[in-house]
Parts: sequence; structure tokens; C-alpha cells
Amino acid sequence: MSVVTDKRLRRGSPPWSDLPHDILCCIMGHLCYVDQIQFRAVCKNFGLVAGIRPKDKLPWVLTLNFSFKNDMYPSSLYDPCTLEAYKLDHELTSSSWTGVVKLQVCGARNGWLLLAEITPFFFFGHTDFYLYNPFTDDASINLPRLRTKEFKATFTSNLTSPDCLFFAIHADEEREKVMCISTCSLGDRKWTESLAVEGNLKQVIGVVYIKGIFYCIFKTGMLGSFNPATKKWSLLISENTNSSELRSLADSFEARFVESDGEVLLVYSKRSYKPWHIFRLDWLQMTWVKEVSLGNRVLFLGDISFLISADGEIKDLSDRIYYHGFRRSYFYPIKSGIGQIRSHSLIRQSCKHYEDRSPHMLRVWIEPPTLL
Repeated sequence: MSVVTDKRLRRGSPPWSDLPHDILCCIMGHLCYVDQIQFRAVCKNFGLVAGIRPKDKLPWVLTLNFSFKNDMYPSSLYDPCTLEAYKLDHELTSSSWTGVVKLQVCGARNGWLLLAEITPFFFFGHTDFYLYNPFTDDASINLPRLRTKEFKATFTSNLTSPDCLFFAIHADEEREKVMCISTCSLGDRKWTESLAVEGNLKQVIGVVYIKGIFYCIFKTGMLGSFNPATKKWSLLISENTNSSELRSLADSFEARFVESDGEVLLVYSKRSYKPWHIFRLDWLQMTWVKEVSLGNRVLFLGDISFLISADGEIKDLSDRIYYHGFRRSYFYPIKSGIGQIRSHSLIRQSCKHYEDRSPHMLRVWIEPPTLL
């Protein structure tokens, strides 16, 4: 019996690590986010490949549950690309009185969440801030405590940047209708109060950082700005300059906002009612302009919101608003609220990307860290 030997094997095949870059990019384009991480860890050459498929632009869902022992703790991460849920090994334990605190999601950037643990008292309260990343083993970073129970907060940039700044606009515990603005950096032992301004903090629905300025968005469409370099507060849009429609919606609808590449949208919604109303901030005229469509984009609305382009494999998601309901996520098709409305009842619809059901009470949209 003769043995045939492959000449290529005798010469020695080139190692997998020497595959051309375009072939590696092609392989990477067929992997989900988790597999991309593992692929890049194989060797140095594989680690140089970057790129995310269109479908992987979809935000993940972080579910948090109530527990009388730990108050609230992360339970799982849901990947809409693979339709898989990953159970988290690390838990968030309460740093204050068990059964009393309330956890609030404030902001997010590149996989990191700014969380606030609120401990209320009869007249005063305090809030413990910390950063949490469910995608890493080093799950949390503590920030200074702030003596308040009413606030909105965010941060400026990636934590690796030396210019990363944390911002909070909060109630003055001793003066009514006065808002205080405080900032801090990583490593600080306390927040630095910059100034106090007149205003109703209960009307502030969120804060956003754009090109060196913090903007505070009010439910009525008012817009204030704070420059951390000059410590100056400015009211850019007053309540009197807004339309009567905005003021009317603010009285009866829930309001949320989203910022994407400098574009700011204000969304008024009711869970069981249509149509929902969308307004875009016109930076040049400093006014809110009503929008009737998102075009080829999709909006994920919640405590953390995202606005992304719906192209390629996710083009069927365009002109929709996704939101969290009880134990699952739904979407609102904007076109159903335009034109003649036979019924004002909102029919909740689910999508194949977010079919996951869970018994967890809080669901948060979260963006996986960028693969550089």
C-alpha cells in the first residue's frame, strides 16, 4: 500500500495568524459581539481587526431585579444579535440601608453606566454614585456621596480620559425652587458645588454633554446650559417661548429625550395611547420643531436612550420607537400614529430582536464597549 503525502503539508502551511487582513475582516463580520471579543484575543494579528456588523449596532438589554437582600442587582445581559441572555456572576450589593434605597440609572458611555443609589429620609437624603460596567470583571467604581435625593446626572467622556468630568444638577435641601450644580472627577473625595440657579428640578428630565457644554432639558421644552470652564449658567429656551402644544403635552404625557451626535430629540409618550409626539431641537433658531418620522433610523427610548441608523440587516426596524414594558420590550411604529386615527389605543408590538421575556422589573438599554 502506498502513502500519498500532500506537498503543501511537507512544505509547511502558513500559520492562521498570518491570514491577510481583508480575510480576517470578512471573518469578523460574521461574528456576534461576544465572539468578536474572543476572536481578537487569539493573537496579536487578530487583535488588530476592528469592525461591527450593522446588526451589532443594536443596544443590548441589561435586566435588573428587586431583591429584599440586595435591593437591586444585575441579573443578565441580552444580546439581540444572537437572541441569547448572559447571566452575570457579579452582583451589585447595597451600600446603604437594605430595603430602603432606590437605584437610578443616570447616564451611559461605552459600556459604562452611571448609577445612583438614593437613600431618602423624612426631610433630607443622600445619594451614593458609582460607575458600573457589566462587560468587565472590574464591575464598579465608587464616586463621592452627594447630599440630595432629587437630581439628574451624567458624565463627559470615557473613563480613561483625564478630562472625564461628572455633573449633577440637584435640589437645594434648604431652599425651594433652587437648583444646585455640582461637579467632580475620578479620585475626588467630594463634589464641588459651582453655583445655584432658580428653577424647578422636578421639571428636568435629563442632562446631556455636547462639545464642552452640559445641557439641561426640561419637560416643558425649556433648555439650560452650563459651561464647566467658565462656571456660567444660561437659559437658552424659556417656557414662555415654547408653543402651547409643548406645554399641553408636558401636562399629560411622559417626556424623555435622546442625544445622538449633537442631535437632540424630545419625545412625549403614553404607554397605552397614540400618537406619540417627537420634537427636534433646532440649534440655529433655538426652538423645538415637530417631526413626523425618524426616516431610516430607529429610536430606543428609556432611562438610557439611543438613536441609530437602520440599514443593512436591520432596515426593517426603521421609523420605530422601542421601549420597555413590564418584563419585556416593545416597539411603537411611528407611521401608525400619522394621519387619520381610528383608535387612540396603542397596540404594543414585539420584534424578533427583542423577544426575550424575563421576570426582572427594570430593563436598561446599554451599548457594548466599542471594539477599537
